Amino acid sequence: DESALLSLPSQSSSSSSSSPSQIPTTMNMLCPHSSLLHTPRTHHIHLSPHASIDSATSVSSALLLPQSTIKSGCTVSHALLQWNATITSQSDAHHVLLMEQSEVGPHSFTANAIYGPDSHVSGGEVHCTIFGPNANSHHQSLLIGILWPLGRGNVGYGSNVGSNHTGRIPDQETSVGEGTFWGLGSVIKFPVDLTSAPYSIIAAGGQLPPPRITL
Repeated sequence: DESALLSLPSQSSSSSSSSPSQIPTTMNMLCPHSSLLHTPRTHHIHLSPHASIDSATSVSSALLLPQSTIKSGCTVSHALLQWNATITSQSDAHHVLLMEQSEVGPHSFTANAIYGPDSHVSGGEVHCTIFGPNANSHHQSLLIGILWPLGRGNVGYGSNVGSNHTGRIPDQETSVGEGTFWGLGSVIKFPVDLTSAPYSIIAAGGQLPPPRITL
């Protein structure tokens, strides 16, 4: 098939008679006009046309749609990047979905997260979270167990937005309404429900106990 370049592990001639169950299944697929450069470890990747991986540390089990990219020292596994999505600059991303025009990095760590279109996280940690469209976290902060499907908000420097456990099991979360602004150094204690209070502002340094807030 001339529409794609398949990259398979090398096999010695002695393995040519191996049974199908013994043949390695590792395969990388590079479509025309995609690029894979200066990345020492790749495993089970699919690069759509004009997608690229450049100078990453390691990428495995990843699907990149057109114009998406992973670059500059990132470690990525089990990732789907939609159109024009980016993971960059020494970021770690595992079990993530980046929708179109979203970006993770620089210096971010994220796992088990969904990023809506045009969202951006840099310099912080995001775990077990739905990070909605046009939401931004441009500073060192922590988000865990956040359900924020409508996004369009901002996370200030030093914000500690919850934890996904109470010391026993991961059984708590925060549901957030559209346009929420988390102030500098705010501390959120689970569970919190702000879905009926869109465009709320959590003041800098504020501590929010477990409430349900309605406008």
